[in-house]
Amino acid sequence: MTEKSGQTVESPSVFKSPNYHGIEYLRNKDDEFYMKTCGIQRCLPGYAYPHNSREGYHLHVVLSGKGILRAEGKEYHIHKGQLFLLRERDDIFYQADMEDPWYYVWITYCGEKAGQYMAFAGFTDGVYVQDCNIDLSEFSSVVTDILERPHLKPSSEFYRASLALRFLSLAIESWEKSEEGARHKNDLTVEDYVNFAAKFMKSNYSGIKVSDVADYIGINRTYLTAIFKEKMHISPQEYLMQVRMDKSRELLLKTDVPIYVVAKEVGYNDQLAFSKIFRKKFGLSPEQYRKKHRDEYSIS
Repeated sequence: MTEKSGQTVESPSVFKSPNYHGIEYLRNKDDEFYMKTCGIQRCLPGYAYPHNSREGYHLHVVLSGKGILRAEGKEYHIHKGQLFLLRERDDIFYQADMEDPWYYVWITYCGEKAGQYMAFAGFTDGVYVQDCNIDLSEFSSVVTDILERPHLKPSSEFYRASLALRFLSLAIESWEKSEEGARHKNDLTVEDYVNFAAKFMKSNYSGIKVSDVADYIGINRTYLTAIFKEKMHISPQEYLMQVRMDKSRELLLKTDVPIYVVAKEVGYNDQLAFSKIFRKKFGLSPEQYRKKHRDEYSIS
């Protein structure tokens, strides 16, 4: 055992056999979301495992072969290139095919947020199986990398945690590329896109272009410009410049850093270009603005 943030952390148990390699944490953590187990298994013909005693959300990716899943009275015939989820509260039975048994990787997630995060990947209540829309090898690489770092030390523990999140992000990405996932994405309103874009610019004003903002929220620049003008009555480019100018004014009043540093902080490598834009916006050069308003800013 070791200590992490004042909590006792149980070392992972590592299991290996010719057809199976996995790790399991024997003791629950208090985190809202964490990896409990993961592994990779080439199942024997007809292999089945009782699920009703297992804790957490078990997300599987079938790399080859096939099998059946019975969940809440329904039967699913699952094959290579599909993901399936087992939930601890559901009545589930799953079994490898007798002639072409499946070979899969999985990660088990636990914590109060586990169900919510599974829903981000499209696994809402009643959904157990989905087609994979990205390269299967990405999932297997993640699990393989986790299994190669079972060591009881903080660096390995954080490494495993980051890869467990990577596995989930791949599942979410796969669902987003599906037809249903695309429809869900389209449930976002114009206001949602504009608000996301504005928030992104306020947080990342220094080193971005409008095309970066459009890429971030997943729409093209032309559409972003159109809806931004409709809702904000200025273009994204004008809004970004306004954010930069407001930030530069704050830096001028709150700090004594040189003007060229202020310019770089808000995304302008050319001090003269920055000063020209600043004067056009506020009617004074940055130096004049600082000198005129510093005293009244200090008083207020």
